[in-house]
Amino acid sequence: MTTENSKAPKPRVQLVIGIIRRGNEILLVQESLGIDGELLWSLPGGGVEDGELMNEALQRELQEETGLLVGDPARTAFLMHIDSEQHPSALAAAFEIDQWSGDIAPQDNDIKQAAFFPLPDALKLLSELDSATQREPIVGYLTGRVAPGTTWLYRNRGRDETLVARW
Repeated sequence: MTTENSKAPKPRVQLVIGIIRRGNEILLVQESLGIDGELLWSLPGGGVEDGELMNEALQRELQEETGLLVGDPARTAFLMHIDSEQHPSALAAAFEIDQWSGDIAPQDNDIKQAAFFPLPDALKLLSELDSATQREPIVGYLTGRVAPGTTWLYRNRGRDETLVARW
C-alpha cells in the first residue's frame, strides 16, 4: 500500500465547556461563531490539548477566555458526540463550575468580550447561535427541559446537522 492510498487518521477533537453562574446570571463570551463570522454569544470553553485532562483544559480555557480562575467542575451538565466531515468523532463535555475567583478580563484575542447575563437574557442570546449542535444542548440544559448529564449525538454534513440520538 502506498502512502497515497492510505488514509491518515484525522486527529480527534475534545472540547470542554464551562457554565459559571453568579446568582441567576450566566457567564457568556462573544466571539466569531456565526456562519459568516458574525459575533455571537456562547458559553466559554475550548480544546483539550495533548497531555491535558479535561479539568486542566477547562481551567486553562476559562482563564484564557474570561480571566477567571476556576476550580474543578462540580458536575457534568451535558455531553455531545459529533461526527462531522472536518472533525470525525468530536467529543464535547460541558461542566458546571461552582468555585471561581477573579475579575472578568479575557486574554484570548478571539474573545471580544465576556459578561454575566440574567438567565432570560442569556437564553435569548444563546438562541441566536446558528448551529443546532451549539445551541440545542446548551439551551435545553439551562432551561431545565433536558436532564443534567444528557448525551447528545449529532451527525453533521455540510450545513445539515442531524440529532441522531439523545439520552
